[in-house]
Amino acid sequence: MLDGSARFKVACKSCAMRLAVDRIRDAEATAMARHLCEDHPELGVSRGAALGEVFEHFRVTPTD
Repeated sequence: MLDGSARFKVACKSCAMRLAVDRIRDAEATAMARHLCEDHPELGVSRGAALGEVFEHFRVTPTD
């Protein structure tokens, strides 16, 4: 979601992948895990990884 309702910026720590979301729901968490699996397989994160394991590889900051 890249509109005015975005409250958080989600940035991959390993590359330039960015999301802007109002909150992180299942769909966003799934997209984040998929990104790690497909673009950073060396990290060893599975698609079914716990959310905490996925979040280790992202920065989440509030939007201005």
